[in-house]
Amino acid sequence: MWADVETVRDFLNFNVMASLVSQMILDANGQALSIGISGGWGVGKSSMVKLIEADLKDRIEKAKKQEGGEQDGARALLFVSFNAWLYQGHDDAKAALMEEIANALTQRAKKYETSVEKGISLLRRINIFRGIRLVGELALTAYTGLPVGALARAGKGIYDSFADGEISSEEVESASSAVKEQSEAVLGLLGPKKEPRQTPPQMIHAIRREFEELLDDLKVTLVVFVDDLDRCLPPTVIGTLEAMRLFLFMRRTAFIIAADDKMIKESVRIHFPGTKIDDDIVISYFDKLIQVPLRVPPLGTNEVKAYLMMLFVENSSIGEASKEKVRIAVNQRLAASWKGEAVDAEFVQGLIDQCPSPLKAELELADRLARQMVISPKVNGNPRLIKRFMNTLSIRRSLAKVQHIAVNDAMFAKLMLFERFASATSFNSLTELISTASEGKSEILRDLETDVRAGAPVEETRWPPGWKDDAKLIEDWLKLPPDIGGVDLRGALHVGRESAPIIAAENKLSKSAASLLAQLLSLKVQATPIVRASVGTVAADERALIMTSLLDKASAESEWGTPPILYGLGALAEADVMQAERLIVFFGNMPSSALRAGLIPRLGTSEWGKKVLVGLAKRSDLAETVSKAVNSALKAGK
Repeated sequence: MWADVETVRDFLNFNVMASLVSQMILDANGQALSIGISGGWGVGKSSMVKLIEADLKDRIEKAKKQEGGEQDGARALLFVSFNAWLYQGHDDAKAALMEEIANALTQRAKKYETSVEKGISLLRRINIFRGIRLVGELALTAYTGLPVGALARAGKGIYDSFADGEISSEEVESASSAVKEQSEAVLGLLGPKKEPRQTPPQMIHAIRREFEELLDDLKVTLVVFVDDLDRCLPPTVIGTLEAMRLFLFMRRTAFIIAADDKMIKESVRIHFPGTKIDDDIVISYFDKLIQVPLRVPPLGTNEVKAYLMMLFVENSSIGEASKEKVRIAVNQRLAASWKGEAVDAEFVQGLIDQCPSPLKAELELADRLARQMVISPKVNGNPRLIKRFMNTLSIRRSLAKVQHIAVNDAMFAKLMLFERFASATSFNSLTELISTASEGKSEILRDLETDVRAGAPVEETRWPPGWKDDAKLIEDWLKLPPDIGGVDLRGALHVGRESAPIIAAENKLSKSAASLLAQLLSLKVQATPIVRASVGTVAADERALIMTSLLDKASAESEWGTPPILYGLGALAEADVMQAERLIVFFGNMPSSALRAGLIPRLGTSEWGKKVLVGLAKRSDLAETVSKAVNSALKAGK
């Protein structure tokens, strides 16, 4: 299995761009710089950020050895990494980013015993500024004495307690305490009474001034890495961008922002609802923040081959020194790919002394898979999707082994590719071809493979249901080795049944229910009103069968952040109380090690999910990040 996390081990020669960015930061010599690392979901932006940071730190260490001590001047760097996604729903991302920066500067000041007071002052101002989010509601209280916002909410509670017409001495005392508590909170946010109160614009200017002075005193350039911004909801995106704008274009700052620029621009549109904004304005908003836009390069067939082979090499039994030797050689060949030098199984095998037979077979498999990984629109050479594909393949290989099912890896992979790019209707047709064929050996599939390989045209009437819509992709798929027509594929279908649940004859779904199941299985975003409405048109007993099928697929998930199956499960649970209870039980029995913090905010948006949170809060073995997220979600839901 391969972990879906960013890495500083470069498999794709990304170090070339990382080194370029590092040099730009050093060459800026303290001048303000903002660099955007753009690219779609899963293309390697986070890994690129890690590589840039590692390269800069490596350069600093080398410079220290040459100079015999700490660097001074504009080339001394202080790093801050900020992941806006972690704060979403738990904190104001704008204030959180400012606090992360102020904390880093204060710690630096303490280390060198200089400008500590300025660092503490900056932190204090940012804490006050954090309160401005609350002050947005409470400002009138502070300046007019009228109880609005949080104070008004306290006042409502007081009013409700008096609404029964009988006022006790305890209620009067409680009311006085509530007003005092809220009033003191407002004044505390705005600073001690002895200091003159500042308006938000004055506070921003003060923060910028103290920030600049602190950087000058410390003689350091602040390098801020902002990652996962494109995973956030629009308010968090805009809030983080606004916080960056506060510090951008100031001397001794460099911001490296990893995000899908298309997602950021869409957040800008959503931020101004009801306003007609043309593309130029949206683009200008983002471009004003980014001085140097860079894109993570897309992967071609050669790069995908290299990536697949390196994944297999990393999971192999060969020594670490051999793995590093292969990695370096592969990156060197990728750098020379413009000369026509390819990374293939023969090349990688030649780098490994006495290459083990299982690894040889896997490298050959990578050679065959690469082209389809690039042309498939549901994979499209995306490193994260490739890794997930390979993890699924690994699971199915293991399931086949323990069940004594003899299916080779290439056949598994070919069937899985079809699952990835074909529609649910097309894949259901493929499973029907296999299930209804004698001994699972489909003659129709065999004939189609033979004709396509021979270059003979395939008439539309010969395509199984749904296939003609994906005809070009399916033709490429049919050409891909190995031939699977005329081969018993029942075992492979059985092992992969979480993708297309095999429903026994006695549990046969109606046409409308089968269509709903296919829709729920294919959901990648929140269910549309039409899909949610169609759940109610299906009989209760069929909804139970559909939930069984969804839970079968959900059971194959090893990590629960926000996998796509969650959308289908949620849509069914929200429409059927009985199925919601089954889903609550499912999450109640889930191992704590499988839970991720990203799941918790999603659970908090539904009634069944809130019941799951209550159960999770009683566990003592949750990871710290998950436990904090659960407690925060429960507080927010009160």
